[in-house]
Amino acid sequence: MPRRLLDAVVGQALAGAPKASDFLFPATGPAGALLDGAFVPLALPGVAGRLTPHQTAVLARGLVGDDARLLADLRRRGSCDASYRHPGGTRFRANIHRAGDSIGLVLRRLPTRPARLRDLDLPPVLSRLPALADGLVLVVGATGSGKSTTLSALAAAILESRPVHVVTLEDPVECLLPPGPGVVSQRELGTDFPDFAEGLRAALRQAPHVIVLGEARDRDTVDAALAAAETGHLVLATLHTADCAGAIERVLAFFGPAEEKLARSRLAGCLRYVVAQRLLPRLGGGRAASVEVLFANLRVRERIAGSQESSLGFADIIEQGAPHGMVGFDAATAALFGAGVISEETALAKASDRAALARALDAVKASRGLPVSDIAGLTLEGS
Repeated sequence: MPRRLLDAVVGQALAGAPKASDFLFPATGPAGALLDGAFVPLALPGVAGRLTPHQTAVLARGLVGDDARLLADLRRRGSCDASYRHPGGTRFRANIHRAGDSIGLVLRRLPTRPARLRDLDLPPVLSRLPALADGLVLVVGATGSGKSTTLSALAAAILESRPVHVVTLEDPVECLLPPGPGVVSQRELGTDFPDFAEGLRAALRQAPHVIVLGEARDRDTVDAALAAAETGHLVLATLHTADCAGAIERVLAFFGPAEEKLARSRLAGCLRYVVAQRLLPRLGGGRAASVEVLFANLRVRERIAGSQESSLGFADIIEQGAPHGMVGFDAATAALFGAGVISEETALAKASDRAALARALDAVKASRGLPVSDIAGLTLEGS
């Protein structure tokens, strides 16, 4: 009964918001959907106003069922993650969570097939990534910034171009990858392996060329990812950080002071690229990706391996590396504004350095013959 009710409610939600990326069923609030990142209330037939705690608990039972692992996670951590396939074919990543004495859930729609790398409007330098033979590539950003989409597109591009074995470790499996000339083994947390660190260690015994890691979320997982990258494998992993500099500092922060020097040396030796993403509202609807790119040239490797005391930060290195394909967030955002994709207000709201970005936007407006100041009507005294 709970599963049939879940299928019926999700079917109504899909009909009410067919283009939504997420569906939210909070414990004590109106059901809603995220359209282009904005919350929109949903009218569900048979539901008067907001869902009751009993109704959301029944929906959660339809997802969790009798799964001992999920029930243990919900009891111990207050939330759990599961995969869900609607009878209509739409797949979701589900989060069930406690909120006070009630239960809420969020469903994120999963793609039916991976996006093509060339269709994602990423910086041209990233077309080099599928040819990498080894090392560590980090795709970072906030939740909902498109990390998984980029990661699956990279994996699909590799499988399309090379006869390799790709092993993915996901929570849950998000996008079914076509094998192409190679072969792919997609494994799901909780069902196929107990945790990411153990999954990585096991993957090294499965003759992989490429390992796709759903999330580097703890020290043991990061240590195993570095070990895999150091031993001739290409490791693609996501991380929850705001930008490229934050990704490097986050990786190093997993290791204690006694391990810092070795951790710096290991990361400097195996890091290849860091890609950071933000999704911005497009003019006319939809969202566009602002993408920062850092690749590990000699200067970056020296900066990672050296002490924290350095006059040259990663933002400076990215800016100076622009002729070689590095891109900073503000430069990427200014380019989106210059192409007429986003508004000036959107660009400034997501600025890393607001003053620097404002100058870049003014340069774009000046090139179009537009005013660069809101101040008007000034005259010289006495004129």
